[in-house]
Amino acid sequence: MKKTIRNFFAALFVLISFVSLSAQVSAESTLDKTHKQTQASYTSYHDCIRLYKLPFGKLYFLALSAANSLGYEIKEMQSRNGYIIIEEDGREFLLSVNAKNKTYTYLKLAPCDNNYYFNPLIPKRIFNYVDLNFNMDIKDLKF
Repeated sequence: MKKTIRNFFAALFVLISFVSLSAQVSAESTLDKTHKQTQASYTSYHDCIRLYKLPFGKLYFLALSAANSLGYEIKEMQSRNGYIIIEEDGREFLLSVNAKNKTYTYLKLAPCDNNYYFNPLIPKRIFNYVDLNFNMDIKDLKF
């Protein structure tokens, strides 16, 4: 009888230590996610959109050039619709170019997971690049 009670308590001890260990691992992963979110500040939607006095094609190529020169990984691009999917800091962003009329065009950056807790320097760098190269000519490369 003493032996079965001892075995029962030993099994109970192992089970409780396993449950506490798994709860500790879960708490640490939640803590890491919370720390990463607080490390990246909230970026307002208004900081991710800008209106340019440029035609659609020129702004699309400037946005593509900005993503390439800033070192963002270009995952996908659709020139007809003006979409560019880039990856930065392990997250994907949609960089879209939308024509308002023939002379005005919107450039918008949106996170693909719709979570605006990311570094606000990402849209600022893209917009600064476009602002600096606003007057540059787009030239066709001939091979």
